[in-house]
Amino acid sequence: MDGTAKFIDITVIEREVTMFKGMKKIIVLGCILAIVVGVVNIFSDDKGKTAEAAGVEEMRGVWIASVYNIDFPSKTGLTPTQMKQEIDDILHNVKAMNGNAVFFQVRPVADALYPSKIFPWSAYLTGTQGVAVADDFDPLQYMIDEGKKQGIAVHAWINPYKVTRGTAAKPNHDLTALAANNPVRLYPDIVVAHPNGELYLDPGQPKSRFLVLEGIKELLLNYDLAGIHFDDYFYPDKVAQKDSNGKIVGYSDFNDEQTFIQYGQGFTNKDDWRRNNVDQLVKDTQTLIKSVKPDVQFGISPAGVWANQTTNPLGSATRGGVETYYDHYADTRKWAQEGWIDYIAPQIYWHIGFSTADYDTLARWWSDVVKDSDTKLYIGHAAYKVGDTAQNAAWQDPDELIKQVQLNRQLGNVDGSIFYGYSVIKNNTMGVRDRLSVIFAE
Repeated sequence: MDGTAKFIDITVIEREVTMFKGMKKIIVLGCILAIVVGVVNIFSDDKGKTAEAAGVEEMRGVWIASVYNIDFPSKTGLTPTQMKQEIDDILHNVKAMNGNAVFFQVRPVADALYPSKIFPWSAYLTGTQGVAVADDFDPLQYMIDEGKKQGIAVHAWINPYKVTRGTAAKPNHDLTALAANNPVRLYPDIVVAHPNGELYLDPGQPKSRFLVLEGIKELLLNYDLAGIHFDDYFYPDKVAQKDSNGKIVGYSDFNDEQTFIQYGQGFTNKDDWRRNNVDQLVKDTQTLIKSVKPDVQFGISPAGVWANQTTNPLGSATRGGVETYYDHYADTRKWAQEGWIDYIAPQIYWHIGFSTADYDTLARWWSDVVKDSDTKLYIGHAAYKVGDTAQNAAWQDPDELIKQVQLNRQLGNVDGSIFYGYSVIKNNTMGVRDRLSVIFAE
């Protein structure tokens, strides 16, 4: 397999959009799957099955972030030998904490940490988007192969909508800076420049959803994965606008008004339309995965607060600054209760007793959300806060994470944990890796 990105022909899906214009659901799911899944039956063999995918164990996972070279690779331009050593070290450290899964960020933006015919090679590997790794080295395949030897399952973590990373002060809105074969350069009409300095696929554009699904199909057909994983990035947060005195005078919203006019028939409320767009991606992803490789798990790790109780009576007794239902147009509660995902892993990145968003309160709220569903609940923990003196004093207690795991087990509906902050586990900060190893051996 070479690394040349070659985007699919989307004229078929554009005809479908025209045919169904004026209907609430722009693309009929069956039409998508006829295009996306294609040769499903050929691949419905045992190749896609993994021991962890059945979900029989307590989840004990670690996120491995590639964006900004946070975890892997540690810097751009590493040789294949150096990258292999870093992957070996990652698996060794996860195994040392008695972990059984890694969530490997293989699509941080519209790129890939594996050879793809759709997305260009990631700049986080070689320093330049579109430039292949030496010797045809495939980091994802190596992670899977070596993980199997140690009983560690690999989930492919992707960011479905992000195209670039940037900030309001240093925006990254230049499409021409991306690799020439990046699909968003071929179809710039599906990209929105947001005031936060980043480019996004427009979730309301049917072609955006089709592109995401094509990328997932490619991963399913080419790799023996335990799962496909989305994190908390859907629609971006609004950006505060301030006057010369620093006072907030308004917020800049996502610029999708023309898309709403074109595809929002049947919706009088843009917020509901946006939520429906994300709903469609989630449902179509689950249907695709179960059609191609039924044993592969599909899960999402949203921000920890669906909605505050003061905003929505169904919400949690919290005062979280971000509410996924309203800020990201992600109805994560519904996805879990409707069974559109195999597991949900809310990022409850606060300590037990935190008055604004108490870990205990949120763990119980999410436990209640999934109690009558088949959706598993894994909780995302803030390992990165352990030992950080800039954080609340609770994070200077090396047993904070241990207490959280113990609480999870007491609740009954929590099926495991995923930890963000691999470097803390790698460095065994405050002995956290050793402590997790002990509790996960119980």
